[in-house]
This record gives sequence, C-alpha cells and structure tokens, in this order.
Amino acid sequence: MLDAPNGRENLATRLKVAQYAPWRAGFDGMRGSRAAAGIANAKLFRGGDDTLVVLADIPGFRGALDWAEGGWRTAIPADEVEGPPAVYFGADPGQEAAEGQAASDASQAPLKLMAHYKVYDYAKYHELFLKMENSRVGGGGMTNPSIFRGSEDGNDLLVLGDVADPAKFRAWLIEDFMTGYPAATGADRGTYRFAVELGVHDIA
Repeated sequence: MLDAPNGRENLATRLKVAQYAPWRAGFDGMRGSRAAAGIANAKLFRGGDDTLVVLADIPGFRGALDWAEGGWRTAIPADEVEGPPAVYFGADPGQEAAEGQAASDASQAPLKLMAHYKVYDYAKYHELFLKMENSRVGGGGMTNPSIFRGSEDGNDLLVLGDVADPAKFRAWLIEDFMTGYPAATGADRGTYRFAVELGVHDIA
C-alpha cells in the first residue's frame, strides 16, 4: 500500500511569508518560471502563521540541490519570504534514499516523512491524529509532526515529521496506520516519502 502511482511528489519547500495574499498572487503568476526550472505539479499547502509548503515533482536529486541553493528564487516569489526556506527531497519508502541519504549522513539530520493524502473530514481526522500520538512515537518513531492543509481543499493534507528509523516507521505504516485509521478518516493511499533536508551545509 506504500507505492502510490499518483505522481513523484519528491520536492517540498517549507517557507514563511509576511503577507500571504500578495505572495500568493505572485506564486500563481510564476507557473511558467516553475516549468522552466523543471518543477511540475506544484501544490500549495498552508499551516499556522502563514507557514507554507510547496509540494512538487522534480526530475532528480541534482535539480533539488540547485533549487535549495537558490534556484527557488526564480520560481517562487522571494520578496515576502522570511529567511531561507527549508527544502526536502524525498524517496519512496520502499527504496533507498541513494544520493539523498548521503547528504543526510553528512549533515546528521533526521529523515523527514512527507505524507500527502486526502481525507473526508479534517476535524475528525485531526481528532484521531492527536489520539494516535503514542502510536506514532512508540510504534513508528515519528516526532515533531506538522499538518499542512491544501490551499484549495482543506481535506487535502501534507504531513511533515521527523523519522529516526525508516524501517521501523515503514513497518508501523503497514501494521498500524494502514488498519482502522484511514477507514475512519477517509484517508486515501496518497504518497509517502522519506526525505532529507537540503541546503548549502549538506554539500561537500
């Protein structure tokens, strides 16, 4: 159930903006620039305090590094962004992170989970999500989760969290998360990626 054929979704850019409305107008006007940079299927998600995540497809790890090093400025409005964004490059949880894993080893940073799926009822989902904290931490070893809701559909969700042990979390997804929890919340298969945070500090 982990392999979902609905897009690569391997690039997440987390940022904070001073004013959402003008930033969003600029973002919508830069579709052509993102396409020219090799960024496809960009979707925008909102957290609290105008913290945003852009989830998209990118062809490979080198392109993701170029994006993290400043390429994002050519395809995402930079004027309203507070500080440098955090950029994550993800691999399918059934695969090794390959080049991305080497970057993670160099920085000693934990892997991130990037989970994207839809639910029927966000309020019900969030209630169950809070109740499952002990399961996520004890069974899956996932900590510091953040939920971002789609800018166009509040039931379209992106969850980012720290994962210390990918094998443990993968087993938890299959044995626990994939039982009554999705059925109760309407969560679809979605995509699940183990991701490394990219940046200049990650490059040898």
